[in-house]
Amino acid sequence: MSTEPVVTVYDPRGHARVVAQEAAPRPSALDGLRPGVLENRKANARLLLESMVDGLRAFAPLGATTTGGKPVAGPASRATMALLVEGCDFVVVGSSD
Repeated sequence: MSTEPVVTVYDPRGHARVVAQEAAPRPSALDGLRPGVLENRKANARLLLESMVDGLRAFAPLGATTTGGKPVAGPASRATMALLVEGCDFVVVGSSD
């Protein structure tokens, strides 16, 4: 009977699922468009992203802002995505600590 320790080696790379996606068409102007914010619940993410939208308001009359949240690690829920799709013409997304 062997007393040698057994070492198990795992592959840390995982399996990435890649889906090709075209970029959304860019609007010719922001006038009247409804902005959205998708924040990742980090300490200053919402403040930073909503400040960016407020900065855009200096250049164009924007509609009401819709804000949705998502977990720090992971995608937004289907309900949050539906809220943003229905209520926004463009969405600002980012991460902040």
